[in-house]
Amino acid sequence: MAQIQNVLRVELDPNNPVPEACQVIQAIISMYTIAERAAIIEAIQDELGVAVKQLKGVEAHGEPVRRNNRK
Repeated sequence: MAQIQNVLRVELDPNNPVPEACQVIQAIISMYTIAERAAIIEAIQDELGVAVKQLKGVEAHGEPVRRNNRK
């Protein structure tokens, strides 16, 4: 049986991160049906929200690696 794979190879210019990342997202979601695209974009938006909160120090994802055992 034939095996078919969609492969996306990307070269990004780090001097232009936002438009380049947006183009990659557009390319990826264009491979899916219209019905699936909204769910993909919402999931990406959720993950970006987590990343922003982590960068701002608002939310830690998981437990700290080290704990202070002093009493």
